[in-house]
Amino acid sequence: MKRFFLASLLTLCAWSTHAAPPTPESIEILLSLVQADKVMDGIKPQVHVAMKTSMDQALKGRKPTAEEQKVLDAYLLTATQIVNETLTMERIKPLHLQLYGQHLTQEEVDGMITFYQSPVGRSMVTKMPQIMQGVMAALPSLMAPMQEKLRLAGELMVRELVTLQRKAPQTNL
Repeated sequence: MKRFFLASLLTLCAWSTHAAPPTPESIEILLSLVQADKVMDGIKPQVHVAMKTSMDQALKGRKPTAEEQKVLDAYLLTATQIVNETLTMERIKPLHLQLYGQHLTQEEVDGMITFYQSPVGRSMVTKMPQIMQGVMAALPSLMAPMQEKLRLAGELMVRELVTLQRKAPQTNL
């Protein structure tokens, strides 16, 4: 009898710790509360600025000719249209539903819903775009030294590979 009781208790504990995945409806409520659609809209201009910055960095301070500028502007317009068509809530929502469903429990989603319905949560939603904008504005200055280090590491790798190729015996096939 003790064994049956212990087995039943262990089964009950194991069953109760297996948390239920969130429902798609609760995830949609959460996405609405965090204004995910506005977040997506806010990302688009930041991506545009990042693309423009990358183009400017690729020129390395050189002023493009009028013809080159037309090509660059056309590319930026096309790239911006692609980003605007791709980064829509309609396209991203299925990914949110899948990932939230895989990684969160119903209890966690319910807790976040409660938080984002609170005054502090609503304040967080209104302030997060400014925080993210500040992060995005700071990224280029943070990324530039890393990109330079990566470029130098890449050059070193190429030199080392060339040296190894020169040392390797030549074989005729």
